[in-house]
Amino acid sequence: MPYDDTNDPDLIILSEAVLQSFTPEMYNHMISLLPTPEIYAATHGQFANGYPAYLKGDPDGIKAFEEARNAIKQFLTMLSGLSKTAAIKDPTVPQRLPLPQTHARTTGSNAALDAARDLKVYFDRNGNMYATFTRIPGAKGFQIWVCDGDPNVESNWRLAASSNNCRKIGIGGLDRSKNNWIKVRATRGSEVGPWSNLVLITPA
Repeated sequence: MPYDDTNDPDLIILSEAVLQSFTPEMYNHMISLLPTPEIYAATHGQFANGYPAYLKGDPDGIKAFEEARNAIKQFLTMLSGLSKTAAIKDPTVPQRLPLPQTHARTTGSNAALDAARDLKVYFDRNGNMYATFTRIPGAKGFQIWVCDGDPNVESNWRLAASSNNCRKIGIGGLDRSKNNWIKVRATRGSEVGPWSNLVLITPA
């Protein structure tokens, strides 16, 4: 535990300082920040049920979906930290919440780029096409490649867009009378990462 190496006099001083701040009011405030099962269920419903509107590019649906997504991320992070804390008293708690175990990742310029995850393509009300995906740690830019032929033939692919963000990247110049395959990869200088999943856009 973090304070195993703290000597007793220092531990007494630290505990006294915490005692002064850890009031019933502070305790209640900390508890109030945690999501209740009811709040989590309602937010999850907004997140999951709002996904179709997000993919269709509906502005109101996108805003509501992104708010729910951010709330779910916060809740999952809080519950993950809480379960690890509770494991000090009950080691079975993390096993009872289906949260993945996180590990420290290598940082710095030598860390290999990961593949982009959760590539999604959607259209706005004017028919403009956009791509969005999960940000990749260490990436400095992103490339969107498209193919309207056999996706297994590398020469059929071409660069359609480049961006330094991973949200609402515009994709134009497609022949919508054909199947269009779309994929993305991260870049960092001359380095490129592995390809993402493929997304198929069927003819309009």
